[in-house]
Amino acid sequence: MVVVEPVVTKEKLLELLVERCELSCLDYKRQFNLGRGNTQDIVDLAKHIAAMQSEPNGGYIVVGADDHGNVVPDLSRDLARHFDDATLRPKLAKYLSEPEIRVARHDIDSSIVALIYVAPSDVGWCIFKANGEYEVDTNGKRRKEVIFRVGDVFVRHGTRSERWTDADRERLVSQIVARRKEAWLVEMRTELQAIMTTAKTVQDIEALPAAALTWRLDAGAFAEVSTELIRRGDDIPLRRLLNTAVGEAAELLGRDQEELRRLLDRLTTIAALAIQYERQDWLKRVVDVLVRTYKRGFDKPGYNAAGTASVWLWLDIVTRVYGLGALAVRLERWGAVRLLADRRPNVGAFDEYGSWLRHALTEAARARIFETEEKAGLLARAHNIVRSNDALHLGEFADDDAILNSLCQFDVYGCVIVIGGRRSLDSGNYYPNFARYYTPRSQPAFIAVVTEQDVRNLLFDGTDQLLADAIVRLDETAAREGLRYQGWTGLTDQRVLKFVERHQTQSK
Repeated sequence: MVVVEPVVTKEKLLELLVERCELSCLDYKRQFNLGRGNTQDIVDLAKHIAAMQSEPNGGYIVVGADDHGNVVPDLSRDLARHFDDATLRPKLAKYLSEPEIRVARHDIDSSIVALIYVAPSDVGWCIFKANGEYEVDTNGKRRKEVIFRVGDVFVRHGTRSERWTDADRERLVSQIVARRKEAWLVEMRTELQAIMTTAKTVQDIEALPAAALTWRLDAGAFAEVSTELIRRGDDIPLRRLLNTAVGEAAELLGRDQEELRRLLDRLTTIAALAIQYERQDWLKRVVDVLVRTYKRGFDKPGYNAAGTASVWLWLDIVTRVYGLGALAVRLERWGAVRLLADRRPNVGAFDEYGSWLRHALTEAARARIFETEEKAGLLARAHNIVRSNDALHLGEFADDDAILNSLCQFDVYGCVIVIGGRRSLDSGNYYPNFARYYTPRSQPAFIAVVTEQDVRNLLFDGTDQLLADAIVRLDETAAREGLRYQGWTGLTDQRVLKFVERHQTQSK
């Protein structure tokens, strides 16, 4: 299952090639000739881009690969030069109204491969503004081939780009409603902002009704009000929201996944503010609510209570935990890193898992939400959460390398924390999601836990020997898992390597 994100790096391209099959959000093409006079290929590409715009999260087109994701040498350097934003956009402009795309070219195995990211349309679908037609030669006679007409809408049916049907319209309207909910919630701000504007004194703020803080506020208003309440130490509205959150989440479980995610996003915002402003007590309260919400996915004997809905609940919570953990890493809030990484809800199912990070990943793979743990793209999913929540990247560009680096490093710390806490190298306790990314993104976490005593003291419970063995095991496992993505290639920092050499268990 591909994680669609507005990224066209070589790391992302390698991840997409590993899929080895086309999907509704992923199309492989051997080549497109977009040079002057090659209308057929331009029309064909416009058709696929328009169809991708109707996908819930958009999609990717990989040019320079066969139907199974194998790189082919068909995209010459002359053909590849047309694949950049400045060149491609004008060619599409005849047919499409300013699609949001990102384009990049990469050298893979001595061949050029182009990657196009297509964002979902703000209005749910794309309407062609000109006929997509060209002339073809059939038995010596020229005839006009029409691929689409003005007013047509194309969508993805599996791996094909085709005209929409009545069933597609119903699905796309539902997508629009889900996307517009946040905009509609902005309308709820007016009354609250008026109250806040007239609340000039501490007494005025304290006089606000506790119900004024609700997770149904839009993201911006919720963050503003929460920040003000935390700043003024007015905890009644926040406590009220947290006290009711678990019950409301239980009501939404299996009934309205998007609203449940909105609730989780608001809890994440409070936790992010607590990390930023070093309000550890509030972070603990929110994490406790997330743990209790996580437990709602189990029945009393400790089994999955709601099927796939429970698995999505667990995955949605953990991806937000990763976003919070990455924020804590960037701010060096090591106590918060520990708190977020080692939670283990008190249910029987957790006897075999090191933490909720491992449990959610494994259960999602078992439920075939994604094919295998290796294809989970957990960090890419978490990166999308960071992109969508300003509180998780305050003052930072959401696609800055520092964000992805901190996600990778939180993953390393999560593995180390669990190994130390469980005193075990059993792989059932952890999984190196960082393996699909380049070594320099994650290696600083290994360096910190070896060279910085405060980091070591807070994050690892164990001897030097156990830590060295943990580093060796993680390095070896990540190297195997990262091979397919050309990601993790092994530790290189001499401080870490020397620590391992001195302290690791010697093989007999």
